Amino acid sequence: MELSGTPTAVVTGGGGANIGRAVSGALAAAGAQVLVLDVDVDAAETVVDDIEDTGGDASFVECDVTDVDAVQRTVDAVADEFGGIDVLVNNAGGASGVRLDDVDEETFDYNVDTNLRSAFFTTKAALPHLRRGDGGRVVFVSSINALLGGFSEVAYAVSKAGLHALARCLTADYADDGVRFNVVAPGSVIGDSDTWQRREAEDPGTLDRIADLYPCGRYGRPEDVADAVLFLSSSRSDWVSGVFLPVDGGLTATDALPGGRWWESL
Repeated sequence: MELSGTPTAVVTGGGGANIGRAVSGALAAAGAQVLVLDVDVDAAETVVDDIEDTGGDASFVECDVTDVDAVQRTVDAVADEFGGIDVLVNNAGGASGVRLDDVDEETFDYNVDTNLRSAFFTTKAALPHLRRGDGGRVVFVSSINALLGGFSEVAYAVSKAGLHALARCLTADYADDGVRFNVVAPGSVIGDSDTWQRREAEDPGTLDRIADLYPCGRYGRPEDVADAVLFLSSSRSDWVSGVFLPVDGGLTATDALPGGRWWESL
């Protein structure tokens, strides 16, 4: 899928080893000029190098998206330098796997700041630039936990669920300006990270057991999410806004997470 023209696409958390890297690469391969916003300098520079090595166009801007003032300055500077912003992918995120009994204020604030507040204020900063363009696109990367809940995921799930309300409200307010707001909600996505390689090495069969949880018979790959983001970033999604799109191998079709504390057996 090719994007129309040469849009400027900003990807927060674009240096991530799995989804962020795949999304940045997919947008660049489709013709976008990609701006990777991240606090992890080494990871982001690696993503940019990989994109440039394959003939794509990418740049890195160091930015802590939980810092509202820094976000505003960075987004305005990017728009000034590159002539606007056409696509914003809010991918920055983090999780604390604890139950409510163990959620203190710091844990709650970390999840909300990283997953919801950052996306809220990054979108606010980008909105004037998106509205000036020809059909701006905003994609929020959430999680199926936002819909299904999850064991020991209360702070994470609550913060991710807010992204759907955000996309729906922004659709109501700004869709007639030509901007589209949608949510992609991945299930278990496993890339080439050292964490999953180590788990599989320590306990062979871990990845197979995760795959068995999904009706489609496998776990997710970063490219699965990137493909969904690419569609929602393109003109082909012009009549799609306010949508919560599970990319989860059919898990939400079963209406429930696997029973019990299933992850303890992985």
